[in-house]
Amino acid sequence: MTNKRLLQRKTSRRRAARRMWWIGGALVGLGLAIFLAAQPRAQGQTPLFSAPAISGEQVSLSDYRGKVVMLNFWATWCPPCRAEMPVIEAAYRQYQNQGFVVLAVNNAEDINTVGAFARQFELSFPVLMDTSARIQRQFGITGYPTSLFLDANGELYATHSGMVTEAQLTRYIETGLKRSTG
Repeated sequence: MTNKRLLQRKTSRRRAARRMWWIGGALVGLGLAIFLAAQPRAQGQTPLFSAPAISGEQVSLSDYRGKVVMLNFWATWCPPCRAEMPVIEAAYRQYQNQGFVVLAVNNAEDINTVGAFARQFELSFPVLMDTSARIQRQFGITGYPTSLFLDANGELYATHSGMVTEAQLTRYIETGLKRSTG
């Protein structure tokens, strides 16, 4: 093989490698854009909804106007969801008399499964059934757990994707309570 031919092959390989880098970068950028577009809004007015609770009553988000609301989107099969529930229950018990409420919106599971879960974890806040995942779609939820925090005016002031820790939850709640009192 001649030197000229070797040089042509080397140049061709470099071009192909550069092309692959450009294509890879474009795909990563596109993936990031899709991921960010699918995330829940970080601020602003939230869509209103109504859903049945496992207790049998119909619950509307508008019923909690004037309170700081944590909308927790979760599933019984989700290990981080299971791990954070005791933390959420403890925070609810601590702050409920100050105007904090949790609405736990389940991810399209049946009432028997969700009810057993709520009893196991001794959940005292409203657990809502979203059997068709309509509410999840309304809020753009793509992963579990995801928590949205609304102030007393119904304005979304924080979004948390993944398991929330006690310290994080305390900060979110106290921020909402401060926003609500001026």
